[in-house]
Amino acid sequence: MNILNVCDSAEWDIVAYQALHTAAKFLKLGHNAAVVCPRGSRLYAECQKLKVEAKPFTLGAKFGFFETAGWDVVHFYNPDSLNPLLLKKARASSKVFVTQLKLGSPRAFERLAAAQPYVHKYVAACNSVQEDLLGAGVDSARTFVVPPCISIGRWESAMLIKPAMFQKRPYKVGTITMDKTLREQELFLLMAKEVLEVLPETNFMVVGLKDERIRQLARNLGISHKVDVLWERNDIPEVMAMMHIYAKTSRREGLSMSLIEAQASGVACVVPRLRGLSDFTVHERNGMIVEPNDILDCTRAVARLIASPQVCHSMSKMAFDYVNNNMSVPVVANLLIRLYEEAQA
Repeated sequence: MNILNVCDSAEWDIVAYQALHTAAKFLKLGHNAAVVCPRGSRLYAECQKLKVEAKPFTLGAKFGFFETAGWDVVHFYNPDSLNPLLLKKARASSKVFVTQLKLGSPRAFERLAAAQPYVHKYVAACNSVQEDLLGAGVDSARTFVVPPCISIGRWESAMLIKPAMFQKRPYKVGTITMDKTLREQELFLLMAKEVLEVLPETNFMVVGLKDERIRQLARNLGISHKVDVLWERNDIPEVMAMMHIYAKTSRREGLSMSLIEAQASGVACVVPRLRGLSDFTVHERNGMIVEPNDILDCTRAVARLIASPQVCHSMSKMAFDYVNNNMSVPVVANLLIRLYEEAQA
């Protein structure tokens, strides 16, 4: 089968990750696969590392001037826009798929729904995205939920040491965020201060956005000696190996790659009850769900996990098993191949 993944954004994010790793897996399964993406983007460079053919997404391509003939499937990943001319050309010779990973405005989903005459299947990354597609008027028969994929092997080493880690003290609670408003970091540090009131030996870690004001927030709260601020890192598997608990203090809906990575690393996760973020978590089974912006609720969940190492370990194991069984690259790639084959039948 000939499969062309199209990613029109230059960002290196959960969307680009999906386009890259599914294409790489299709090649290993014996299919012909390539990725169309902006030249100079990290995705373009990562394609070359994994020996996936990368084709440049130009301004002309945005308006429909690139060749789709010869491809059985043209799969758009979270497109910023779906040009009718491009879709019409693609549909003439290929089955067109659209994966939507991000939640957005009603108008964005209405634009996706308007492309229905040219789209064979809309692939939603979670139930919340599927609900928004249906709400915008997409026919339910045209939608299918396929969770985001993750290359599990990179995170398994962190998972393997977790049984021993959960017996060690003090516990380390971490978060990863690029929130430029610093609100997520502030909520995490406020929770840390509350936890330290009852469990003073606990350590904390803030990873992500490089901003000296984060350290200042910790100083102002009098907890800087208990908080490591690591900025953006390229060794996240090693960082996850040091964490016992991952606490997501986001206020915004949407999927989080760092949350999936934490689950794949066997880190027990505390997640706010927000669409997208909590879609793959069952409370007290593979994670703890707390109310968003509720510092005390988050504090109680973290404190309970620290006080119950066996519960913490059991929850982290179930989180890993869920990701491994539902989100690993082979599982997601096989689901997509099955959809493509049904479309060709």
